[in-house]
Amino acid sequence: MKTRTTKVILSLVCASVLLAGCTQQPKGSEMDAEQARDGMVSLVRQTMDAAGGDWKSLSEEPASSECSSDAGSSGVTFSWDQERTGAEDPEALVRTVAKTWKQHDYDVTIRQDTIDDGRPLWSAVTTGQAVESISVNASPRRVSIEVQSACGTGDIADYE
Repeated sequence: MKTRTTKVILSLVCASVLLAGCTQQPKGSEMDAEQARDGMVSLVRQTMDAAGGDWKSLSEEPASSECSSDAGSSGVTFSWDQERTGAEDPEALVRTVAKTWKQHDYDVTIRQDTIDDGRPLWSAVTTGQAVESISVNASPRRVSIEVQSACGTGDIADYE
């Protein structure tokens, strides 16, 4: 029993440390490209942990793209999409992820659609803080995470 309790406590501490990179930037300040990438990666990992399962990255590392910050300076944004096999209960998976995001002050929208073959597709979407947007899409066939980081100041050449 003590070992189990210790593991749970250590897991919670590790999750808190990971989320430290996802804290919201003060209004009017800009994050650099490295902060944008690291915050997005942390949120993706948190999302994969909440959803459970064995995830496969669609690229070895986050892919970079050029962007412009709100202040008009050149910047870099990152994407790092993930996928895994389907969920037995897609709604429960999406609600679990949404609950995790809400615990860290993200506003979440949950949607339910139907795939062409009539099976349900559940989605949770959020924006802000570490990301421009992140969504989790879950069906009995496939679960995916699609993410775009916030735009961080920097030179795209440093991340290609």
